[in-house]
Amino acid sequence: MSLKIKLTPQQHDELIVQAQAYCADNLGLELAQFDAAFMVDFFIEQIGKQIYNQALEDAKAHLEQHFEMLTDRLYELEKY
Repeated sequence: MSLKIKLTPQQHDELIVQAQAYCADNLGLELAQFDAAFMVDFFIEQIGKQIYNQALEDAKAHLEQHFEMLTDRLYELEKY
């Protein structure tokens, strides 16, 4: 399965503004909107999948904890 991270136009625009602000504040570099958009798209393509997969792993671990708790609760309800 090929994963393509899709953002709304508003999310993409906000990331562009944030990238421009970060570069200006921390690197002393003024990025044009096109350059910032190119950088955002590059980072989404390069690290987006890893972040997505880590989020899935985190959600899986969270759900496993809850399922374990539910299993324990069901065990407590069993009649012997």
